[in-house]
Amino acid sequence: MASQDAPPSAPSHSLLLLMLMGLLSVTISAFIAATTMLALSEGQISGTTAGSAVQNYADDLPTAVIAAFLWFLPMGIFIFPPTAKFLGAASGSGTLRLLKFVFLAAAMWCLLAEAIYLVLSPLAPAPPGVQRHDLISAALSGVLFAIVYDLLLRRRDYLLDRSRR
Repeated sequence: MASQDAPPSAPSHSLLLLMLMGLLSVTISAFIAATTMLALSEGQISGTTAGSAVQNYADDLPTAVIAAFLWFLPMGIFIFPPTAKFLGAASGSGTLRLLKFVFLAAAMWCLLAEAIYLVLSPLAPAPPGVQRHDLISAALSGVLFAIVYDLLLRRRDYLLDRSRR
């Protein structure tokens, strides 16, 4: 009888690796989020010329990137990877792992935004509708992070599997 190769087991990632992937994911996600948010905000301003819009974009980009890093860094490096490992979301591969990452990241980013609103509401109440918009944006930024995070883990797993052959 011919022996069949056992299917490759799901990779088990160390916490340090998950945190390093978090750092790389934070870097990519922060740049994507900052440039996208600025581009969307510049497009909504009417009555500006193309030159002034480009100048405003260039002037605001460093601040937007710093703000995005401040938003993504703590969650993406120190909170998300250990939580994902503890809950088992980092195990396995494929679409199921991606879905686990997406739901976990969206929930965590949304909870962080809600906590910020709870702390800051007594100090400076937000106009109606702004909190809902910000919670949706927070959840979407978590989804962006989770997709980048999973793609980087998939790339690493692919390269390791390829080098074993």
